[in-house]
Amino acid sequence: MSTETFHYQIPEEFPGGKRLDLFLVEEVALCRRSQLKQRIRDLRCNGRAAKLSTRIFPGDTVEGSLEAPPLPGVVPQPVEFPLLQEGASFLLIDKPQGLVVHPGAGHPDGTVVNGLLWRYRNDPFFQALKNNPDDESCEDNSEETDQEINLRPGIVHRLDKDTSGVMIIAKTLETHQYLVDQFMAGSVKKLNLAITRGAIRQNQGVIDSPLGRDPNHRRRFAVTPGSGKPAHTAFQVLRRFPQHTLVLLKPSTGRTHQLRVHLASLGTPILGDPLYARPDRLLPQATLMLHARLLELSPEPGQDRQSWIAPVPERFREVLRVLSGRSGKPA
Repeated sequence: MSTETFHYQIPEEFPGGKRLDLFLVEEVALCRRSQLKQRIRDLRCNGRAAKLSTRIFPGDTVEGSLEAPPLPGVVPQPVEFPLLQEGASFLLIDKPQGLVVHPGAGHPDGTVVNGLLWRYRNDPFFQALKNNPDDESCEDNSEETDQEINLRPGIVHRLDKDTSGVMIIAKTLETHQYLVDQFMAGSVKKLNLAITRGAIRQNQGVIDSPLGRDPNHRRRFAVTPGSGKPAHTAFQVLRRFPQHTLVLLKPSTGRTHQLRVHLASLGTPILGDPLYARPDRLLPQATLMLHARLLELSPEPGQDRQSWIAPVPERFREVLRVLSGRSGKPA
């Protein structure tokens, strides 16, 4: 049975004295808590043998391995997505709007992962991981429930189904861990373009509002002071229109629906957002106007930081053409 090794350093903001198993499940999303005891092997804290109940503190290092049980599920399929760059151990894609990143409830196939398994059907890395339903080391795993199956070989971070743009995918375990560490440390630079429904008052600013699941709507998230996870988004208005705004977003955390909820909390939800915005009178057919424009990080151990830009999609250009006809102006 194959195993994955892991090595994490407890971040400074992590509350001291918390159980190690809670860190691995809630912060790292290593696997579900119900499966952790059966699958964990060689667990160590600061080089010494540790238990899942061990209390950990900022600066501690934890390492071990996780067994990947062979379970059936993901089928290679010829799912297409544009490539931005391919390296020896990583891949950059421009995820189209409407394409789901990995299988889950309601989306058993036709995802980026299905396409990866098709593209790399002779690659031992992807084939070894394709039947592992607990590779949950994405930035924020709070969108799924325990009943949902997540199969995501090589996936380091994700974009919502209706968000387009640049994504990086690992092709080796070493690079996967290296990339996950950068996302966890908050050292990855991400820039996103959005068009809001409504005028953002300030030309620039920072939204610092914790996020959690909306107690009244299981598919939505909300600003939850006192109980949510920290979430930070810087923004800069690029162009103003009478009832819309083109804005550049720079998140420093990666919470589920973060940009969508943060902009909605200002009273300016993203145009075309099916969860957080009402249909727009001028552009009633608009789909979600959110695009991951730039990603900057070090793609492989020992390499300098690089940045990749996903072209502005045609749906943005069409909306901006309509808005520009209504006396748009720079911020």
